[in-house]
Amino acid sequence: MWSIPTTNRRILAFILGLCGLALLGPGETAAQQPPANPAPAQASSTPVDPPLVQANVQTPVIRVTKPKLDHYKGHVLAFNLAAVIVQSDANPKFIWSFQYSPELRTKVIELLNTGGYRNGDRIQVYCHPGTMVAVKFKGRPSGSGSS
Repeated sequence: MWSIPTTNRRILAFILGLCGLALLGPGETAAQQPPANPAPAQASSTPVDPPLVQANVQTPVIRVTKPKLDHYKGHVLAFNLAAVIVQSDANPKFIWSFQYSPELRTKVIELLNTGGYRNGDRIQVYCHPGTMVAVKFKGRPSGSGSS
């Protein structure tokens, strides 16, 4: 029949012994443990805990700095309700297209009603770093003057 080497027999016996202890061990150890100490009864009316001391704790002042805005200088190529397209002053090959933030969109509608920016107007567009969403403009629109 099958013959099991002695080292494998010892390992098998050890594993079976551990399984047996696992099945029988917890019931016996729980019975052998002494019961938990009950909470001591208060004999007098004095409080057990010491009174809390009023500490003079000052909350730290957190200064929130406004993030610096990226700005782009150039000439307006197109200005409409959807976006403004700007060509760089420094390098004419750089052309940027900016959408508007919700706060700026109301200003853009007012600008478009008065004429708005026209092709060639100088403009500075400010936006949050990493985005191409315009937050504010700087520059004089030529459409708002006399025609």
